[in-house]
Amino acid sequence: MATLWGGRLDRPEGRAVTELRRLWIEGPAGRLECALRVACPARAAAVLAHPHPLHGGTMQNPLIFHADRELHRSGWTTLRFNFRGAGASEGTHDDGRGEVGDVGAAASWLRGIALEVPLLLVGYSFGSWCAIRYAIDDPSVAAVVAVGLPVRAYGFEEIGRLSHPLAVVQGSEDEFGSPSEVEAVIARAHPSGELTVLPGASHLLPGRVPEAAAAVRAAAERCLARVSPIERWHA
Repeated sequence: MATLWGGRLDRPEGRAVTELRRLWIEGPAGRLECALRVACPARAAAVLAHPHPLHGGTMQNPLIFHADRELHRSGWTTLRFNFRGAGASEGTHDDGRGEVGDVGAAASWLRGIALEVPLLLVGYSFGSWCAIRYAIDDPSVAAVVAVGLPVRAYGFEEIGRLSHPLAVVQGSEDEFGSPSEVEAVIARAHPSGELTVLPGASHLLPGRVPEAAAAVRAAAERCLARVSPIERWHA
């Protein structure tokens, strides 16, 4: 169930009129504040999870916002949301435990309106950690795209159980995981994850957000191309 609270018409160049809506969905710890952008028709759908809320992360994070726009312009229906306790979302921060359920609530809700198209998860930093852990146990997730995978901050012990395509966009100077460290972690996934390196970029991507967002879109498109026809129609 969702509650709409305003919106406007958005007209991406070359595409049909689509709606941008701010809304609330029910999460495990209360209502989650979301922003929905509907593509008509949709080729795929994506949930976008933001960086750590205790360090200023919200669904308005520049990378999450611009990745949302890039995907939508390519015909994706997208849903950004605020984790519990972030922005106007209800609940309190749970150190990444309950936040996995927040990803699940957003994915389940989006799956309900984006029928018969693949559903991908896109996460940045803390959001990528939560997205991967959720995807491990949800076979209906088609793929995961991670940005700034924080392998020095969090354990990824269960990544060997991830059975969906995984793509990572990482700055070469990322303070929370060098490209070589990330490669070692994502090699344990099945299938092994792919890595795109942004030369000279750090974790917060100063001055590099548009480039990183374009890399997210490209990675998501490559993941989408790997989804089988059966998976496409039974997402």
